[in-house]
Amino acid sequence: MKLVLSTIIVGIVLFLLGWLCYGMLFMDFFNKHYGHLYRSQEDMKIWAFAVANFAQAFFMFIIYSKGYKGGAPLMEGLRFGVIIGLFWTIPYMAFTWGGMTVTYNAVLVDGIIGFVMTVIAGIITAYIHGKKDVAVIKGE
Repeated sequence: MKLVLSTIIVGIVLFLLGWLCYGMLFMDFFNKHYGHLYRSQEDMKIWAFAVANFAQAFFMFIIYSKGYKGGAPLMEGLRFGVIIGLFWTIPYMAFTWGGMTVTYNAVLVDGIIGFVMTVIAGIITAYIHGKKDVAVIKGE
């Protein structure tokens, strides 16, 4: 049940953060630097963004639950979000800058936004997953 709940909540948060950052706050910046690569407004596949966000949320919960060993959700989620954020952002930035006609500054801003969104998603994932008691076996 937590997997479904996390997928829905984190997916919605990622979608809304993406809309806020890419569609509102930094829209002019990204149109200037990536505009030549974008689909037209009429041709945007918003449903594909939603699918991507829910898939990311789903896999983040799976990965988090496999690696969680105990600890406070805030710190564990922050740690997890940073690790997953770097895992995703660094290759994404290199692939984007290496293969597209965009400036490094544009890629850097894009990467930072993606990283921050992933850290937020990691923290929310950890809170939904919750804290479990980890049994300590005496003698170890």
